[in-house]
Amino acid sequence: MTAIARASTSTFALQSSGSMLGLGSRGAQVASLQSALAQAGFSPGAVDGDFGPKTRAAVQAFQRARGLTVDGVVGPQTWAALRSAPSAASGPTAPAPSAGAPVLRQGDFGADVQRLQQALQRQGFSPGGVDGSFGPQTRAAVVAFQRAKGLSADGVVGPATWRALDGAVTPVTPPVTPPTSGDLRGRMLDAARGEVGTVESGQNSGAVLKYPRAFGRGSEAYCADFVSWASRQAGGRMNESYCPTIVNKLKANGTWKGNANPQPGDLVLFDWNGDGVADHVGLVERVNSDGSLSTIEGNTSNPQTGQEGVWRRTRSRSSVLGFGAPW
Repeated sequence: MTAIARASTSTFALQSSGSMLGLGSRGAQVASLQSALAQAGFSPGAVDGDFGPKTRAAVQAFQRARGLTVDGVVGPQTWAALRSAPSAASGPTAPAPSAGAPVLRQGDFGADVQRLQQALQRQGFSPGGVDGSFGPQTRAAVVAFQRAKGLSADGVVGPATWRALDGAVTPVTPPVTPPTSGDLRGRMLDAARGEVGTVESGQNSGAVLKYPRAFGRGSEAYCADFVSWASRQAGGRMNESYCPTIVNKLKANGTWKGNANPQPGDLVLFDWNGDGVADHVGLVERVNSDGSLSTIEGNTSNPQTGQEGVWRRTRSRSSVLGFGAPW
């Protein structure tokens, strides 16, 4: 117990030998790893020196955020990335980016990326964690910001994007009149595709908290938060946390289709127990030749690993309550 307590206060003191850690590993080095993950904002559960499924999920989430091989094994590259990761507890303290900041794009790392992420957050465009890693979530936030400002939406942060970030002082308000449904559907799918692989670290926690937190909500079943987040990233107006409310609004808007005529980008509502009440929501990505649906959903399990998060699924129409156009 004493060794584990010491490890949590000196994260890398016991890692100098470069030992590989994986599922089933135990001891002080695992406790060091768990403490480092927690400090970086990737909860491994308890700091107990036991490399279990929660710790493995946190390692995978960290590896994905840092652009590393996502194998859940902690080797030299993952240790090095953890050493350089900013502490989640420190919060956003850096000043707004300057006009002379360097051009940034997906794959970049460092303090300038962290400043970019903080600036995006201040303006209401969530980049995921403020971790200094320009990954898919940060790129999706940049593209959404660029679209909102009438810039070239290429996901590359150059002088014009920095100037727009410098000049924006309040979060961008979605337009009162949304884009045409087809355009909105396509942009929502683009935003959702960039989130595939975002995983939980514990039930409804970890990286997936970005979806309810975008609307000032805390940990909850987040499938409706996820499609609402995708809508906001695409310039829409959704702000829903409850699937039956989505159905009611679709009916009130006159855009509820029932179980007919699905289109890519449509909301798809599922009724798991056949009681006529929506239990889950996702986005239709494709209608397959056999009648099944390819979807992107939040708060769902990976069909291969069982890991909860944002994933592509193949769904039978038998469980579908209905479809509707997003707003």
